[in-house]
Amino acid sequence: MVETLGPETLKKLKVRAGEHLAALLTATFLLTPPTGIDTEGEVDLWFDLSRRRGEGMKPAPILPDGAASAAFEIKSMPGPFREYDSSIDRDRARGIDAFGRSLTAPVQAASDVLRETGPVLRRAREQLHRKTSAEASRNIFLVIHLFDYFVAECMRPSILGPLLDPLPDIEGVDTVWVLWPLEHLTIWSNEQRAWTDLLFNEGDPEAETAPDEMDALQDAEDYFLARIGHTGGSPYLFRLSAGGGTAEGG
Repeated sequence: MVETLGPETLKKLKVRAGEHLAALLTATFLLTPPTGIDTEGEVDLWFDLSRRRGEGMKPAPILPDGAASAAFEIKSMPGPFREYDSSIDRDRARGIDAFGRSLTAPVQAASDVLRETGPVLRRAREQLHRKTSAEASRNIFLVIHLFDYFVAECMRPSILGPLLDPLPDIEGVDTVWVLWPLEHLTIWSNEQRAWTDLLFNEGDPEAETAPDEMDALQDAEDYFLARIGHTGGSPYLFRLSAGGGTAEGG
């Protein structure tokens, strides 16, 4: 993806909104990098799926059959954590110690969180319809940060899709991808009226990550940000400490 679009273009992805994570994951599961990102009011991610067919390869069976292109609008659910994290970064840059600060997040069921996504999904749908034609596959990528919505089901390594309630019909949108950092990615298909889990963690899903190791997505994110020369940190690079009730950001 860096080779396709270049570091300067990819720097336009909003890290605090998780747009870079959406780009990494969609490229991985669509088996092709995006050919465009939003620089002047376009869709957030644009994929030319015809290139794979031209090279004799089938696109991944995630989007509707026959789709020659795919557009994605990326949205992140609003919450206090990213501003909280950003304020810590600003204070650290001024030499102010941020140790001892805390942020409280209620534990919620995943389906309860999904019920709050309606306004965000409708806004993304409106943007897709305004920016694209009906020939393109229209899709939404939603990022839900762990410290804004502490989802109980995400604390287990099991798949998440069967535990989620159906989404209401989102007219004119093919799929809704939901990233529940850091280990769960689910996709709602409007056509199939069903959730699918996309798995990207390596190794035994029951095995615990060592305290000094990053999650698979964090590792990919850290590499990607280094490749494009991003130096502003990320609210998605953090470690959890189960015993002390703390999280260490990066």
